[in-house]
Amino acid sequence: MKQVSHAEALVAALVEREKEDDKELEQLLISQLSHSDGIRGFFVTYLTGETSPADNPTVPIPLQKAMSQVSPEELVPLACMNVVMPTGTMSMHQDPTLSEQSKKTSVRGSRILASLLNGGSPRVKDNCQAILAVATDKDESEADPELIKYWTAFFEKWGYKEPQRKDIALAITEILEE
Repeated sequence: MKQVSHAEALVAALVEREKEDDKELEQLLISQLSHSDGIRGFFVTYLTGETSPADNPTVPIPLQKAMSQVSPEELVPLACMNVVMPTGTMSMHQDPTLSEQSKKTSVRGSRILASLLNGGSPRVKDNCQAILAVATDKDESEADPELIKYWTAFFEKWGYKEPQRKDIALAITEILEE
């Protein structure tokens, strides 16, 4: 909860200064994104807020720069989850309002993941290839076997069936094609 509180202040600052090249805000974001609790706290706020700079077509400059300076080992899998999970739950919800909220979070998460991919992080492409392999049950010779094992366990844990896998594959394919 402490990380969510910090994240709320950071998201508010991004709203105010999203187009600026703000070194102070960038450093605060780096601190927040330097550990898994901080990453989770930030993205739960950034991706699910009623209004958020996440709705803009591009990721704010300070956030782009901060993400490029933190370790991809924790950031990338969590960014992938921020696409996979809401995409998977869109078709699982019976309530249209909840389904629409999941869709909104998925779109926002996709912008983050695409920004990371366009920022040159090879871990993004590696994870996306593994997610596609798992979602489509196709042999992806380019996919990392360890990542396939990781994402297979993740899909099984959350109970993603054919409709969810199809939606996830489509979302990941769209990110890779941007």
